[in-house]
Amino acid sequence: MMRLRELGPVLLICTPLAVLSQRDSIQLRFAATITEEDLLRHLSILAGDAFEGRETGARGQKMAADYLREQFRSFGIEPVPPPFDTSLVDGYWQRFELVLSRPGAVRLNIQGRSMSFLRDHFYFSENVKQERRSDEVVVLAQGAGSAGTELKDKWVVITPDVRASTDLLSDIMPRVAALRLAGAAVVFVALPDAGAVLKEWGHQIASPRMRLKYLEDVQPRNSARENGTQIIFLSSDALSTLLAGHPKVYRAVLKGRQRRTVEVATAVALSHVPQDTIVTGENVLAFIEGSDKRDEIIVVTAHYDHIGKEGDEVYNGADDDGSGTVALLEMAEAFMEAKRAGHGPRRSILFMPVAGEEKGLLGSRFYSDHPVWPLENTVANLNIDMIGRTDSAHASAPPYVYIIGSDRLSKELHAINETANRDHVKIVLDYTFNALDDPNKFYYRSDHYNFARKGIPVIFYFSGVHEDYHGPKDEVDRIRFDLLRLRTQLVFHTAWMLANQDQRIVVDGELERER
Repeated sequence: MMRLRELGPVLLICTPLAVLSQRDSIQLRFAATITEEDLLRHLSILAGDAFEGRETGARGQKMAADYLREQFRSFGIEPVPPPFDTSLVDGYWQRFELVLSRPGAVRLNIQGRSMSFLRDHFYFSENVKQERRSDEVVVLAQGAGSAGTELKDKWVVITPDVRASTDLLSDIMPRVAALRLAGAAVVFVALPDAGAVLKEWGHQIASPRMRLKYLEDVQPRNSARENGTQIIFLSSDALSTLLAGHPKVYRAVLKGRQRRTVEVATAVALSHVPQDTIVTGENVLAFIEGSDKRDEIIVVTAHYDHIGKEGDEVYNGADDDGSGTVALLEMAEAFMEAKRAGHGPRRSILFMPVAGEEKGLLGSRFYSDHPVWPLENTVANLNIDMIGRTDSAHASAPPYVYIIGSDRLSKELHAINETANRDHVKIVLDYTFNALDDPNKFYYRSDHYNFARKGIPVIFYFSGVHEDYHGPKDEVDRIRFDLLRLRTQLVFHTAWMLANQDQRIVVDGELERER
């Protein structure tokens, strides 16, 4: 038996260890409240057909915003108290106005005939605000670029080198970029099978575009963009009308056998008939006030909007980003339970499901430009977007999650996330998409970026793109709830550590602009 006087030094060592063990026990206790059953329950509602795909500004998004607010209320999370920003509604919603532009505003007339949008032609973006006319088009030789041909202000016809719609954009975009630099006014992309392209891309093409209204109020529109090169995809019927009187050229273009560049007389005109309306989106705010460091804030985000529906087909977005939204709900409930039990966070935590992500990260952009709490008080943003599936690179791999951006502005944030995983979750952290030269540019493609651009350290949690991405089969029954729970618990443990450590994390990275 150890003598009493020999016990003193041991007690000095063991007491801090006991405190740490107790803290870990408390942390694990509330992490365990995040369950597959609760994740399934929430996701079955948010990603159900009744919510109509949760398109920003539409009825389904409003239903989802209602559901999220009521869940936060049921957890005991109080509304943000006044005085607060005038954009807040009832202390739970941050409302923002959007300019909704319906596609089809660019009208095409060929040889006196009005072309039908989504039948004769379509486009992905609008660069026309004033009427344009031409009495000829330049039909480029198959595979030809802009070198050696004067194309400034010309109307140009090109043909993809491949007919598979999946390769269409990757094939033509370098050529389109070159034609833009050459100053072409209009580029017609002749499609042998427009139906195949519309089958793959039709929902995206037909979806309304949105812009933040306040940006239009304070910034002039980009006239270079609005008067730049307009790209229009033509069906074979529309191409036949365009090249009427030139059957050999028409057949050669359609078959990908146009061997030389020729100028063809025709009559074409573009006009712009605006179809803009004002709609609103809502970020939902659930604020859990901290204790001794309450003025410092951790922001946890996930976008709850998706891309709506097409006819009777609903794009439910169970993974994108229903998975991140229900993860956020479960974490908010866990932290609130901890607070009621006397173990609330030292720093405040804002759980914020945002809208408008699918339209261009609009909800998070609005918050980052109109923060309810000063951005200098924001310690970090943990963003969750698609964590419910596996991608092809991990089909038979152990549990994993992609980590993006964790070390770009704070090495300490990166280390905390790795410690949280090593000590509590033990899944594979894949940094593939964190590479500076990542061709997918995922670092710029979700809501964390609007915090990173303001100098706030971020982590983007992501499980990768799969075959149902932005498709109608992104449904609840395809979610891996075992993986969803593990990934959610990783974010929870990282947030817990950030909220409770003594010192605010150090920002030691350089602010990075989009490449």
